[in-house]
Amino acid sequence: MSESRLENHLKRQRKAAGLSQNALAERVGVSRQAILAVEAGRNVPSTSLGLRLAYALGCSVEDIFQLAPAPGIHAHLAPAAAGNEGGARVAAGKVAGRWVAHRLPSHGILAADGIISGTDGDMATVTPLVSSGSLRRNALVAGCAPLLGAVATRVGQRFNDARITWLPTGNRNSMRLLAGGLVHVAGLHLAGEGNGSATEAVARKTLPGQRLLLVNLTGWRIGVVVPAGNPLGLASGADLMRPGLRLAHREKGCGAHAVASRYTEGACDEQSGPHAAGHREVARLVRSGAADAGIAIESAALAEGLDFIPLASERFDLVIPADVAADSPVSRLIETLDDPAFRAEMEHLPGYDGSRSGQVTTVEAA
Repeated sequence: MSESRLENHLKRQRKAAGLSQNALAERVGVSRQAILAVEAGRNVPSTSLGLRLAYALGCSVEDIFQLAPAPGIHAHLAPAAAGNEGGARVAAGKVAGRWVAHRLPSHGILAADGIISGTDGDMATVTPLVSSGSLRRNALVAGCAPLLGAVATRVGQRFNDARITWLPTGNRNSMRLLAGGLVHVAGLHLAGEGNGSATEAVARKTLPGQRLLLVNLTGWRIGVVVPAGNPLGLASGADLMRPGLRLAHREKGCGAHAVASRYTEGACDEQSGPHAAGHREVARLVRSGAADAGIAIESAALAEGLDFIPLASERFDLVIPADVAADSPVSRLIETLDDPAFRAEMEHLPGYDGSRSGQVTTVEAA
């Protein structure tokens, strides 16, 4: 990727402040000709002059000077999630020295890093919508935990050398993306032992020969989400096979589907009902009446004012290759999980257990 040119907004900021070139020159202690040369792009100011200009105009240096997006990058295109196949908007970042792009949903909840202008197999030409520096600072994190949205926001608030893009997807796909070098970090949640041995086993199997870090994000309970008052009187996971029950289905390979299969001996797919892309969508389908029940985490049920029948306690860990863990932006993500402010926030988010948040376990190469 070629270096991006410097965008210069000095003239616009000066006019917005109601200053002439002479007036601005007097405020910062340079000649009018110097201001004219900067505005015309003939001269790149020193750091000192850039700071003085920003102070004089009451704005930030970034409001005056920005790296313009590069004309295009060639990126490896990750397999699209269902419903996103034709989308041109992408999130992008550099993983293990190569550019990677992920198609984004058409509803526009996530701001795009670029637009696909052409494809050739699994490669895409992407026209960036942000600077090259912003793309290089972006960590791509795949996982189904809604809490990752709050983590992404907090990283962006705390650091200017890192940002996080959360790519919502289930266990199996998250690990496939990590194994394929298409994300920096993958989320994995499994029921059972609190020491994470099951997670270690899955991580070793998916990424053999690699030294990995498991960083705990949170703990939660997963179970059956039902309408307020539980009008059908469901009491256990086995009740998901009640004749005529409309079940909100999750994709095979995700943790919620695994729980449903475990409690119905694999027969949950025989039930009628709509498909959901995540925990919150399961809860919304139940709240709207489109489904009678579904498997999701407790926080999703609480957020929609629904009842919840717990089935299992789980831990949600982030699987991170050790060779990228020390580099920004991934190191900033790990630092944020151990931040007291993040822990304090989690205490006020019902349905989450932050007692292990930030704990790191090293998984040696098999």
